[in-house]
Amino acid sequence: MCIAAPAQIVEIKDNVATVDFGGVRQQAKLDLVGDLEVGRYVLVHSGYAIEVLSDQEAQESLEAWDELLKVLDEEDLEEK
Repeated sequence: MCIAAPAQIVEIKDNVATVDFGGVRQQAKLDLVGDLEVGRYVLVHSGYAIEVLSDQEAQESLEAWDELLKVLDEEDLEEK
């Protein structure tokens, strides 16, 4: 299974963006999505931004990730 995670662009230099995953930053190539600006959200998979998200799509995706992480944390606590 492949998972693409939503991230916000915080810097762009030479077609490579620094993206933020809720405090964790990494580099993502922009070859597949064209020109973007700082502040936009993208889905990132294997070091590439593969889709540009609208603000609404980004918010919905981030909420879904938060819910998933909450459930996983609860399961970890139950196992201990």
